[in-house]
Amino acid sequence: MAGASQSSRLSKRTRADAAQNQTAHIDENQAKRRRFAGKKTESEEAAELPVSKGLQELTVVDGNMSVANTRESSRTSWSSSQLGAGKYTDLEPVLTADEEYLFLAVETAIHIYSTATSHPVRTLQAQPNQSIIGYKLCPINQNYLYMFTSTGSISKWEWVTGKQTLHWDTCRRTSFFDVIEASGDDTRILFYSLCERKGDRREIRVSTLRDGKLLETVVLETDVRVTHIRTAQQGQAVLAYGGQHLLLGIADGSGLDNVEHAQYTWRQTTLPVNITSLDVRENTQQNAQDAKARKASERLDLAVGETAGSILIYQDVLAFFANSQDTRDGGKSFAPRRLHWHRGPVNALRWSRDGNYVISGGHESVMVLWQLDTGRKQFLPHLSSPICKIVISSTGNSYAVKLADNSIMVLSARELQPYATVTGLQVSPKMVKLKGQCGSNALSSTTAAVLHPQHPDQLLVAVPASRQMSQDGHCSAISPVLQTYNIHTNNHISRQALARTNTTVLKISPEGSEITTPDIKFLDISQNGNWMATVDCWSPFPQDIKALGLSNTGDGRTNSHEETFLKFWKWNSVSSLWELVTRIDGPHFLDGGPTPVLGLASRPRSNEFVTIGADAVMRVWSPNSRPRSGLQTGPNAAQQLETWKCRNIVDLKGSFGPNKTEHLSTACLTFSEDGSVLAVCLPSMSTANPGPVLLLDAQRCTIHYSRPGACSDDPCAVRFLGRHLIVASKRAISVWDTVDDLVRIPASPIDGLSTGRSQPLLAVSPKTRTFAVALHDLQHMKKSRTAHFHVQVYDIESLLPVFSFSVGKCPLVLTSDPRSGDYIIVDAGASVQRFGCSDRAPQATTPPRELPSRLSSGLADLFGNQTSALQSTITLDTERAPSQSGGLSGVFGEAPSFVSPPANVLFRNVVQSLSVK
Repeated sequence: MAGASQSSRLSKRTRADAAQNQTAHIDENQAKRRRFAGKKTESEEAAELPVSKGLQELTVVDGNMSVANTRESSRTSWSSSQLGAGKYTDLEPVLTADEEYLFLAVETAIHIYSTATSHPVRTLQAQPNQSIIGYKLCPINQNYLYMFTSTGSISKWEWVTGKQTLHWDTCRRTSFFDVIEASGDDTRILFYSLCERKGDRREIRVSTLRDGKLLETVVLETDVRVTHIRTAQQGQAVLAYGGQHLLLGIADGSGLDNVEHAQYTWRQTTLPVNITSLDVRENTQQNAQDAKARKASERLDLAVGETAGSILIYQDVLAFFANSQDTRDGGKSFAPRRLHWHRGPVNALRWSRDGNYVISGGHESVMVLWQLDTGRKQFLPHLSSPICKIVISSTGNSYAVKLADNSIMVLSARELQPYATVTGLQVSPKMVKLKGQCGSNALSSTTAAVLHPQHPDQLLVAVPASRQMSQDGHCSAISPVLQTYNIHTNNHISRQALARTNTTVLKISPEGSEITTPDIKFLDISQNGNWMATVDCWSPFPQDIKALGLSNTGDGRTNSHEETFLKFWKWNSVSSLWELVTRIDGPHFLDGGPTPVLGLASRPRSNEFVTIGADAVMRVWSPNSRPRSGLQTGPNAAQQLETWKCRNIVDLKGSFGPNKTEHLSTACLTFSEDGSVLAVCLPSMSTANPGPVLLLDAQRCTIHYSRPGACSDDPCAVRFLGRHLIVASKRAISVWDTVDDLVRIPASPIDGLSTGRSQPLLAVSPKTRTFAVALHDLQHMKKSRTAHFHVQVYDIESLLPVFSFSVGKCPLVLTSDPRSGDYIIVDAGASVQRFGCSDRAPQATTPPRELPSRLSSGLADLFGNQTSALQSTITLDTERAPSQSGGLSGVFGEAPSFVSPPANVLFRNVVQSLSVK
């Protein structure tokens, strides 16, 4: 097609004219229709869907579209699987007593990590359609773990082997759980659950397992909106809190020997602050002679964090409630000690084991240690994100700190040095303001991401530098950092800043507005994996430039204060980093200043990139050797010095016919599989004037053919699959056969399925000859009033759906694995799913890691066979494992000494690097 002659182009236009004067005639005997019988369950929706409607085939007749049905496609076996990743829930991490294993929970599973290697060793999967709301090690035998879900189910796992030993379901909506070892003659486990009832009421239940049956009783019913419960003194005291309300329950004299008859005496008080975090400490005098004297000396101390940043210390809460009536009736009030350093809410709060310190964390990305006797503070600053949770190990030697950027680090309590770091996939959805709706926001699907062409298991995605909260309560989704994540092994590989960041400076202006960083809009990699191109944009707040008399024009052109950078990066295998080679300031511009870049594409089998901007101009960028005085250049040079230049410009303003335009609102481009043809989709000027689709010779940059009507709306995504060009817009999906010049529209198997407000995602799989589209399920949203999304896979020949399944959260990335042909989707919850055709040969996978009973410290385990294992350590901005760099420089790097791994890890990495040489 790229080398077509003028006569062939004329003949194709002749065929196009003929196609516009006739409709597609399909044999009626080949057209079939089917109906869905009854409502499908969610498990049935995830399986292969039967073909319900025929193909809708469309041609253009005098500007109008006609539809016809065609035959069905043959059935194939498709399935989907959860690869892992996921966003860690807002639950506290759990450390084993020997501090060798770390438990972290996502929405539907619990991941077990080794603190020695920071690698996952096992996953405990919850039952389908259940969300984990809590988990805790068994107080009697820590080889067992209890898992709690929102439906009230409790399951007991032998986490060393990954086997579930017990499971029972209360079929009750539950929001919080706690587990304790009961006091008394026999050793029993008590479960405290916070359940929700009709009428916005809450109840606290105590239950235990006896003779295979779950025995329970209700100890509190209240209208107070409590959200958390804490137990102390082996269940003798129960704390429930939420908002400004604090309730304390004391067990009656009968104790907890018989759960069915357990009773508590409750007292309630209203605090002057809104509680954001709370921790309780059991303070018992060590010099008590017997159990009775020890029980009489027991006291509870509270540390309460609040929304304004203060920490309130309450001493001996039991004595206060014992000597006063309900404080709502005029009883004496608390007299707390107040500590104040945080500017925002105190998200995490913990007592030290000896009670001499209180440890807190908030939005400031700083962990604060308060010495209560002297009032002095110790800081651990410059963490990568705000602190969500802090957990102290049972020995008090380690701190597990959960950060808002989906990472957890384990610190040594003495040196405050990290010795284990677990980093999850850090994607974040963008919040887009909906026009005409005040206070309404929607998720955007525009996330810059790509699979590495040479290493398809590696996902390169733009992520935020830190998860700072904005004034409206949403996390900032500006993404100036590149994260490389292995979706096969579920391991973080590296992070690298691609735009300027301000991690260590105050991010709030004197007016209270957030100081933002550039946002990566587009990202692509050359087929050989040596070059990467990115486009990042930054613009000041409108109120900041109002005094200058500048504002957005609203027609695609922006003020001169907007910054748009096109950057070209080269992979350095020695440092394992992308090195910036060329930066183009304002690659597209008009008279009024720079204009946004609307699309970026990499040309296959070539080191070239193409961009299209709002100025309706397409530019082709290619590398060139850069001469340097005194340095040798040419093929015999030891190191080639290169720079990137624009080798060709194509003005597309004349492609709209008589309705010429000076700027574009949207545009998409893509290359054919061999890189010889470039397709450009332009927006529609009006309903009567649909946007054209242009086919260009990629080498000569000349327009060979223009096809109007291939897309009836503004294009959102476009892909080549053989001779077919798939165009996705917000209203429809169209497939253009570029050889027969025929445009067809596939049928949707589910009524009410539309792309909605979010942009559709499109991916193609040349190996399976299919394409996948992520759409917005409007019918489900009308029923449940919640956003629901659907993914459909179509056969390119028949355009009939071969597979379909639902996604609960907004899809952010949809791409295909070039090696296996499977599709990979990443949603707003940072979950990664793979779906594909099971008829193909299975892909070789690495065997699961076996979980040893204990980690040995011998030389065999220090070296072993893990010559390619990565040791994850904390790196606040450049999180890169030492084993990814070459030589001793890759082991030690340029990081300061306080973030270095332990000595045994350094010794192992040094021996490995020397053995490779």
